Amino acid sequence: MARKPDAELDSTRTRLLEAAGEIFAEYGLSATTIQMISQRAGANIAAVNYYFGSKEKLYHEVLAYGRQISGESADTSPELKPGEDPHVALELFIRQYLARLVSPNRPQWYNKMVAREIAEPTSALDELIRIKMEPIRARLSAIVRRLHGDAPAELEQQIMECIVGQCLFYYRCRHVILRLRGKTEYTEELIDEIAANIARFSLGGIASLMEAQPTKAAAN
Repeated sequence: MARKPDAELDSTRTRLLEAAGEIFAEYGLSATTIQMISQRAGANIAAVNYYFGSKEKLYHEVLAYGRQISGESADTSPELKPGEDPHVALELFIRQYLARLVSPNRPQWYNKMVAREIAEPTSALDELIRIKMEPIRARLSAIVRRLHGDAPAELEQQIMECIVGQCLFYYRCRHVILRLRGKTEYTEELIDEIAANIARFSLGGIASLMEAQPTKAAAN
């Protein structure tokens, strides 16, 4: 039997990844069948095993593919450079994170897959945390420590959750927010405005939380 050209092999593999992403996002890992994926991809039912080995391995590959085409491999270093202004770094972090969430280049099936994985964890959750979420946490933690290095670890975690939560709000509720604003999409100008507001709100909140912390002298 003649070997298929590499271009045809790559095309089939990509179609399977795209089709699997859409179906996994809609039905989840357990309810998805290889037949459903093959039919949507227009591929032979044996193609999943040929390219990926199993449905579970395909699931992991789809998440990795989603990260790749969403540009998540381009995260900045978690460490701040000497002299880097943490206030500027925070606003830049928020802008980049928010822009990536609402980017038109980010497939909706990937967002839905990640949301479903968080709500209905599979064996991929630990990998998702390690590869996707830990780099975000590390960068934001470095910024918060530069702002307030004496913040207790628990408070630092809560601060980071609040910042990320605000960004996620503008993604999760984007259709309502855009309609209320009379817009159809997030423009660069609007993302800049939202990022600046989240940064100012967060900095004010962090300062207030730190003021409410007992002093070391009082604690002693």
